Amino acid sequence: MHEGQFVFTQLMRHLPMHTFRRLVAKYDGDRYVKRFGCLDQFLCMAFAQLSG
Repeated sequence: MHEGQFVFTQLMRHLPMHTFRRLVAKYDGDRYVKRFGCLDQFLCMAFAQLSG
């Protein structure tokens, strides 16, 4: 059985998400987004890079 958190979750916890959200708001990154926002795209790309 799985106990605890996944490694990806542990790594993402160390990133400054407040800075990421501030920059998305500053540059209006989610302006024309309907479903798949900047944070979702970032998490998918980070997972793809880490998983190879």
